[in-house]
Amino acid sequence: MRPDELNDQVDSRATPLPEEARVEEGGEDRRAEAREILRDSEQRVDEAAGGPRPADAARENRPTDETAGG
Repeated sequence: MRPDELNDQVDSRATPLPEEARVEEGGEDRRAEAREILRDSEQRVDEAAGGPRPADAARENRPTDETAGG
């Protein structure tokens, strides 16, 4: 993600939702929390994109008679 896109998303995520604002304690660094959440999300997406496709595992673990239409 480009830095300007990350900043835009951080700004958006750092703005508390009304229900979040009601329970805030006041000491939170919402920008830091938002940045961490977005980086974690990007990392999970990158890992998922590089991993095996779910259909591959399903095909490998089924008995042959189920996959042959039998």
